[in-house]
Amino acid sequence: MKMWRNMGHLHVELKDVLADWELELLPRGFERIGHVAIVSIPLELHHRLDDVARALLRIKGIRTVALREGIISGRKRRPNIKVIRGDPTTETIHKENGCDFKLDVAKVMFSSGNLYERARLPRLVADGEVVVDLFAGVGQFTIPIAKHAKPRKVYSIEINPIAYGYLLQNVRMNYVGHIVEPLMGDCLEVAPRGVADRVIMGLLHVTHQYLPLALEVLRPTGGIIHYHESVPSKIRFERPVKRLLEVALGRKIRILQKRVVKRYAPGVDHVVVDAKVEPDLA
Repeated sequence: MKMWRNMGHLHVELKDVLADWELELLPRGFERIGHVAIVSIPLELHHRLDDVARALLRIKGIRTVALREGIISGRKRRPNIKVIRGDPTTETIHKENGCDFKLDVAKVMFSSGNLYERARLPRLVADGEVVVDLFAGVGQFTIPIAKHAKPRKVYSIEINPIAYGYLLQNVRMNYVGHIVEPLMGDCLEVAPRGVADRVIMGLLHVTHQYLPLALEVLRPTGGIIHYHESVPSKIRFERPVKRLLEVALGRKIRILQKRVVKRYAPGVDHVVVDAKVEPDLA
């Protein structure tokens, strides 16, 4: 099930209801997570929220329409949304790429823009690898890797107790408890050291502060870091690569891939850099 949906049908649905200038303000898409549609509407169009919500509720499978009122905030990544029409229940089960994710979209983060990344990572994991997911959330990277690749172990770390509770449920629902070891707490305190072939850093804004930890988590023989960052478009890859090299402390780092995950905000991109860290020869 795709989560990022085109809004073209809304223009058709509402062309006889909204004025031309109002139609121009409709966003280009919305998020669909399970039975919930999450939409961002500019203030100038808030007087039409009910019309937009009614149109979304006519889409098969959508029972709840929520308005995004701000960006995801805080280290625990709490969303800022409000139900505006339909079923007030925001807990849902989202099905994607053969995985089931149970979550409450009003309480925990699940990003639609990471859809390709969730499908890409399992293809990169070699048989028998140990993976450490430093910011696991409800398991959005952990579950596809455990289900579609053949890792020996995935350590899945989450600080938010609500997200951690859903992570435990999703591990059980997807039958990957023999592979995934969930760890509750701050990754600085609970992450295992010196064990990983691959480290996933799926956090934004402060990710660079955890790069020294990622190096500690890798095996002395080295491994791969998937480093996410929100960065001004003008220095899209320059800053994340520079930060990786600065933290290396003499270890050789080879950049394997750089890609834009999504546009985070006007002039700001969410990027990921795959970096190969060579063995520690100290």
